[in-house]
Amino acid sequence: MMNTVFQKCLGGIFFTISVTVWSQFRNDRIQPPQSYVQQDHQQVAALPSISSSNHSWPIPQQTNHHDHPSDSMLLHELPINENSTIASDIDKIWHDQQAICVRLKENARCKHPALLGRLSGPALAILEWSERPSDDDTTGTTTVLCGDYSNQWLDAGYYFVEIIVLYCEDFGVTSLLNHHDRGVQDQNAWLEADHTSKCVEDARYNRITSKEGRTIISIPSSIEGKGSYRRGRWVRKPHLPLRALFTRYQPIKCAMDKDFVGNSHIQKGTPMHKYCKSIVARDKKPQKGKRLKKGENDKLAGLHEYDFQWNMPLLSEKQLVQKLRQRQRDANDDKATIPKICAIGDSHSRTMVERSLPALNLTGLFEFVQSNWIRPDAIVERIRRSNNTNCDHFFVQVGQWPASFRTGGHPFSFGTYYTRLKAQVENILAYNPNAKVYLPTIDQNPLMAKINNCSDWRTPTMLDGYSHMNKMIASELGSRVEYLDTNFIIYTHWDGHPDWQHLLEEVRYRKTLYMAAIMLGETEWWSQ
Repeated sequence: MMNTVFQKCLGGIFFTISVTVWSQFRNDRIQPPQSYVQQDHQQVAALPSISSSNHSWPIPQQTNHHDHPSDSMLLHELPINENSTIASDIDKIWHDQQAICVRLKENARCKHPALLGRLSGPALAILEWSERPSDDDTTGTTTVLCGDYSNQWLDAGYYFVEIIVLYCEDFGVTSLLNHHDRGVQDQNAWLEADHTSKCVEDARYNRITSKEGRTIISIPSSIEGKGSYRRGRWVRKPHLPLRALFTRYQPIKCAMDKDFVGNSHIQKGTPMHKYCKSIVARDKKPQKGKRLKKGENDKLAGLHEYDFQWNMPLLSEKQLVQKLRQRQRDANDDKATIPKICAIGDSHSRTMVERSLPALNLTGLFEFVQSNWIRPDAIVERIRRSNNTNCDHFFVQVGQWPASFRTGGHPFSFGTYYTRLKAQVENILAYNPNAKVYLPTIDQNPLMAKINNCSDWRTPTMLDGYSHMNKMIASELGSRVEYLDTNFIIYTHWDGHPDWQHLLEEVRYRKTLYMAAIMLGETEWWSQ
């Protein structure tokens, strides 16, 4: 049965510009204290501040970021970051139709790297990677990886390209899909592979694209998006200049500071504190309750420069929220009934119940059922103890702990996660024969210090693999189990979690609203 499901689940333009202004990116560096670099160069070394995203892009002769480039501004190839850990492996990076492609050399150290790419411009988009044959490779030993954006909902305009390497050898969903002709034995090997020894590439030098201005591409015409990506996207706030968005990560030593989520203290104002803040504090916005005044665009940075836009022609976000509130009021007044929803999991479910629902003024719409681990033998008793025996719908989010340091250094293989979660879902369905179970996309985590020192595995590569298992389980168990794809809301903000583990509230707010609407049957509002 599992092999059948695998089969079901597997089922360019550039321009040249002056790079004078981009010297600010190269030179805008905050160095860590020299004594610190000498003390532990392997953990943190001198590197550029990612807060350099506050610099505007040097787009020539433009009135706004939707203008189209002239033919004289077109370029075909993107520059390589020579400081990247795999720079010597890369032969070429280029824009090819609706994809960014990376060709590796025959003698590459990392022959099948796990890449993650993001476009930032009029909208945000995550690239979807696959291997392609090389046109000029007669030996079959050259790898070409292409990150596609044709499924995204994007406006025409200029986009900055950033690609990072997560792992030297990809072990996630992309590696499975690239070899979908594998036999049963190889598929099972992929499922059961132990990833304990897998460590991410050095986060200080994982960006393979250069910061130079030529890493900007032009998308000449709008793309309407496909699948769930047609339902919404993050778009740049109006009147803001284009600024590049670089990946945020947590240097190991910076995790010692309580301001950067740790247990000890680095004195504020010291070179070490300034260094850590320059890397960690990429995203900023005014304090709660304060509004931006004209000319205060510099008080917004990073992911806060983008707003969420739903693709709902007949309804606004505010109206959808009001509709759900009215349905809840009618149910409370016994004028109508709505499904009772239980949120199973730990903090990722609890914060939706305790923070996002109150922010939506929908308190009480979900009931929380505590379940840190995947425990098929205990889940029914947990539901009983929480007095939620009459839930009509359950959504289950238990993908964090199996990939974390809490496993004692042995993250669950994809097969272990699949087997245990499937048994848990089956037990829920057996306990309540009328219930429906939803399995959402697992929230991707940023490159926190524990990941960077190889003691935690909650990377996009691992968690996307678990999400793929969610899809498989839903496909196998029929109409009473549904996979809820929330990537169009959460993935572009994968590195924005303030505490390195939980979504930004504005992201979780949209995820909670979307999931609530789907589970309550309000599905007709989105463009198909």
